[in-house]
Amino acid sequence: MAAKQVLRWGFGALFGAAYLWLGHQAAIANDPPLISLLIGLAPLSTSAVVLAWHSRSVWLQSLCAACLLGMLLNLDFLRSNTAWVYYIQHAGMHTMLGIMFGRTLGKDDATALCARLSSMVYAPPLDAHHLRYARNVTVVWTLYFAGAMVISSLLFFFGPLTLWSVFANLLTPVLIGAIFVVEYLTRRAALPGLKHVSIAHSIRLYREYSERSNKD
Repeated sequence: MAAKQVLRWGFGALFGAAYLWLGHQAAIANDPPLISLLIGLAPLSTSAVVLAWHSRSVWLQSLCAACLLGMLLNLDFLRSNTAWVYYIQHAGMHTMLGIMFGRTLGKDDATALCARLSSMVYAPPLDAHHLRYARNVTVVWTLYFAGAMVISSLLFFFGPLTLWSVFANLLTPVLIGAIFVVEYLTRRAALPGLKHVSIAHSIRLYREYSERSNKD
C-alpha cells in the first residue's frame, strides 16, 4: 500500500473518529454548540437534497426546500433538542435502509439487493448458489437495520441518554464495519471460485447502486 494511500486512510479514520465523538458529545450535552447541531443535520439533509434533486419532482423539491427553511428558522429550538435530531437521523436512516434491502426479498433470489450488486461485478446470470448466498446476505443486512432501529428506539425512550448515544454514535459504525468484514470472510469460504472484491469496493458498489436508483 502506497504511503499516500496510508496517509489518506489515516486522515479519514481520524476525521471519522472526531466526527463520531463530536456527535456523541452533542447528543448528551444540555447546551451543545451550534456546529454540533449543523453536523448532526448534515447527513440526513444532504441525502434529502440529493434525492429531491435527482427525482426531478417539483413537488418533492419544494417540500425539501420548505423543510430546510423550517430548520434554519428554528435552529435555537433544534439546538435545545439536539439528541432528538441525532435520534431521528439514526433511526430514520436505519429504517430507510432496512426497507430498501427488505423490499427486494419478496420475489426470487435474483431480485435481492445484494444479488443485484453482485451482478454489477460478475457477468450475469449468476449461478443458483451465488444467488442464494447473495439473498442470505440481503436478509442479514435487513435484520441488522431493523434490529438497530428497534434497539436505538428502546434505548432512546427507555434508557439513559448516554447509553443510547454510545450505541448510535460510537458503536453503529463499528457494527457495520464488523458485518462487512464477516461477510467478506464468509464469502471467500462460501464462494471459493470467485475473484473476490474488497470491502472498500463493496461499499463503492452500494453507492453506485444508490445513485442509479435515485436517478431512475
